[in-house]
Amino acid sequence: MPQNYATKYSDRIAERFKKKSITTAASGNEYSFVGAKTVKISSVDTVALNDFNRTGASNRFGSVSNLGDTVQEMTCSQDKGFTFAIDAGDNSDKSIDMAAGKALSREIDEVIVPTMDKYRFKKWVMGANVQTSMGSAPTKSTIVGDIIDLNAKMTDALVPMEGRTLYISTAYYKLLKQDSGFLGVDTLGKDALSRGVVGEVDGCAVVPVPTNWLPSNVYFMIKYKGASVDPVKLQNYDVLPKVQGFDGPVVQGRLYYDAFVIGTKGDGIAVSGSSDAILAAPAMSITSHAVSITAASGVSFLYTTDGTNPRYSDTAAAYSTAVTLTTGQTMRAIGTKDGCVGIEGTQAYA
Repeated sequence: MPQNYATKYSDRIAERFKKKSITTAASGNEYSFVGAKTVKISSVDTVALNDFNRTGASNRFGSVSNLGDTVQEMTCSQDKGFTFAIDAGDNSDKSIDMAAGKALSREIDEVIVPTMDKYRFKKWVMGANVQTSMGSAPTKSTIVGDIIDLNAKMTDALVPMEGRTLYISTAYYKLLKQDSGFLGVDTLGKDALSRGVVGEVDGCAVVPVPTNWLPSNVYFMIKYKGASVDPVKLQNYDVLPKVQGFDGPVVQGRLYYDAFVIGTKGDGIAVSGSSDAILAAPAMSITSHAVSITAASGVSFLYTTDGTNPRYSDTAAAYSTAVTLTTGQTMRAIGTKDGCVGIEGTQAYA
């Protein structure tokens, strides 16, 4: 007689370790994706100050220019689903229902949560507007200084001091923990601990990240909570007790989500890593007003000529051949590669 081993041996199942989401607390929900797959965000530019001309006949405030804006388009792309069945065998309805519920919880804890966290980390890293490419990996004697230097770049960019989280690979968290500049768990409350926070350094809440959850060759990153939009449009899970063709419940689920860095707040994410993770600024040259970018293995380039940041701008174009500039234009460009972030390069009209 067939046996439903999931329930027959339920008391003997050794559940694997699991981890609550460590990105949710720092995720952003400033913009609503309800009823929409794509959201466009516009940010209005500013202008420079001029010396006021007290004796001028006109334009005492300076020359008038049109105030432009930058449009950023965000389209959800992660539409995932799963399903599995549990054979009823000779077990009671109650034990079958319990097994289905446990199996669903296990799927969420061990598959869905890690998948979403890893995806958010990758998208946050790729959208970071502050980067430090390190010639060598942090050491016990340099780790705190490296973090302070990266954090200072965010402060120089006027990112608020509060609301910053340091996500650090466990390999480097071990070094950080041994430094006197690290404030341990005894300074924190239970709420912080439940969010994965284990301490504080330079004003940032510290959250260790399993080494393979951060993109390869990223040592650590600092994130300001309001710097991203991380919609979860759909998260439906069902246990269907009777499905034709199956002798037992069928469990299924679907989730629809994504993660985006807001262009006007891109300085709210800072990343430190090796040159394999932090792509060098594009090597640009100009001849007869035409700008060329030197090819780099495995790297594609995005650029703009309207002054907007190619990391976020709706006008960013993929580079393929030399781009001719007109008077007053500057070409801004970044290298792109999955799981990496590029340092920006510029070339003005000449």
